[in-house]
Amino acid sequence: MLKFNWVIKMNLGSRIAKLRKEKGITQQQLAELIYVTDKTISSWESNRTEPNLEMIIKISEILDGSIGYLIYGDNPKNDIETEIKIKLSNYEFKIIENIMKSKGEFLKNNKQYDTYYQPLHRKFLKENKETINEWLRIGIRGNKKILNYKNWYNNMYCDEYEVEIDNDKNLDKIFGILGLEKIAVVNKIRNTYLYLNKYEVALDYVDNLGYFIEIEVKKYNDNAIKEYDNLIKIAKNLNLNLNNIDKRGYPYHIIYKD
Repeated sequence: MLKFNWVIKMNLGSRIAKLRKEKGITQQQLAELIYVTDKTISSWESNRTEPNLEMIIKISEILDGSIGYLIYGDNPKNDIETEIKIKLSNYEFKIIENIMKSKGEFLKNNKQYDTYYQPLHRKFLKENKETINEWLRIGIRGNKKILNYKNWYNNMYCDEYEVEIDNDKNLDKIFGILGLEKIAVVNKIRNTYLYLNKYEVALDYVDNLGYFIEIEVKKYNDNAIKEYDNLIKIAKNLNLNLNNIDKRGYPYHIIYKD
């Protein structure tokens, strides 16, 4: 799943239309360039639907616009975190691991055990399996337990809040009162590196799911819009396949695994 802790408020469709008109091309011409129909372009620009990340990247390249501008608009949140997650084959994982060992700075190795919950009265899971919009998670990080909540928008970006748990028994009581049910458990081994003194690269092996890479911007030298564009460039420079961006997250795949 591709993870972006930011929110699109000004509509994406109007920004696509603005760049398209500045470029002087029609909806039909844009549609032909990215191999969709003009009805699809119209649907995006009128905000009935939204393009996925792969399409946003193609649109930005064709319209000579910033990916970050299309996603953020002119006023991104100040407390933003930007991260991308991509599914890897075992072979790809080993190549990236060798790159990180030679060019990155090893930070830590740890096992992460995450349990996900939802309230019985408010289902986080859509019955049609389209998406899982919200997560409530207890994550074990060494000797610490962290309660984390995420609210996703179109599987592409999310709000995130977390606090450290210092009383398990009281939390269990609260969960019982609120009627929370366990929906998924995710176990993973994570090796973390600092790359280019700017990006945190996490190489994950997830039980029953396989290999993934997460890259997060840790040092902001520019505004969030440009930093996101730089993150995509880093992914490309590492020869990562952007078609394998994961936009759903580990819990979804655990729940709906064939």
